[in-house]
Amino acid sequence: MPNYNHARYVAGALRAHLEQTVPPLEILVVDDASTDDSCAVVERLAATHPGLRLIRLPHNGGVNAAMNRGLREARGDYVCFSAADDLTGREFAERSLEPLARYSTAGLCFSEEAVLLGDSGVVRHVPLGLSERPCVLSPLDMKRFLQRACVHLPSHATIYRRDALLALGGFIEDLRWIADWFVNYVLAFRHGACYVPRVLAWYRVSPDSYSARGVRQTPVQRALVYRVMELLESEAFRDVAPAFRASALVPDVRPRVLMWLLASSHHRAYLTPRLVSRLVFRGIWSSFKPHVPDWLRRAVGWVVGISRRQRLAGLRSRLSAVGREEGR
Repeated sequence: MPNYNHARYVAGALRAHLEQTVPPLEILVVDDASTDDSCAVVERLAATHPGLRLIRLPHNGGVNAAMNRGLREARGDYVCFSAADDLTGREFAERSLEPLARYSTAGLCFSEEAVLLGDSGVVRHVPLGLSERPCVLSPLDMKRFLQRACVHLPSHATIYRRDALLALGGFIEDLRWIADWFVNYVLAFRHGACYVPRVLAWYRVSPDSYSARGVRQTPVQRALVYRVMELLESEAFRDVAPAFRASALVPDVRPRVLMWLLASSHHRAYLTPRLVSRLVFRGIWSSFKPHVPDWLRRAVGWVVGISRRQRLAGLRSRLSAVGREEGR
């Protein structure tokens, strides 16, 4: 658990992990030189929970450096990276580890995305609807799934196979707030992934969060989009580059990305008809959305959901069959 000045949330986040139905082998809190009383809060909990350990970094190096430090020091076969203001349900570990035990080559297991809107108490569920039961997706299944549905793999609801993540080199620190986005897809395209069709964890979003502030920094965000494409051209990630491009994956789906890619002769080749159509559709919808009444937004979402479920029907049937076979 990387932490920087989250004293008001960190105790609740830690208790959620301490109360899991499958207890964690250990919990490492990597404090990134906080200036509030976060460390005191963690130390009070650690005094009564021997498996909880605080690692204090002398200088603020950013969330990816903190996660990589925890990854190197972790002793378990599987790891998760919860933000200090996230929450996990009591069955998060149990439900995620079950399919990983059956499919030992899968690089990660993810579940449904759910969002806490600041401190409002409002929860938003973003259903994937991929399968009716836990299943495994091969690298080819992942590509087929992502070609049919424009979704991201929710890092807050993911457990990783530690050796696969270490072999990849951990989180690429200069990718900043999109480092987990990149890692998730690389692991899925190399090793496959397990999926659990339940909400098992929640992440908190607010206007001043690290990622929310980051995407508003247009020059930096543009540089990160270009950096992803340069990584995919490198020897280290050339094996997954075709799957990224075929799946029309970019870390930002705003229409501005279309302009960025068109403006760069070096990165223009990443554009595909699928990616162009996704970016254009998002642009049209974002222009109209502020002027659309809530009831019409819900109606559009319902229609889009039907279309998406139809596109996923064939893949879902095959994955459900795999799940039934495994259950025998």
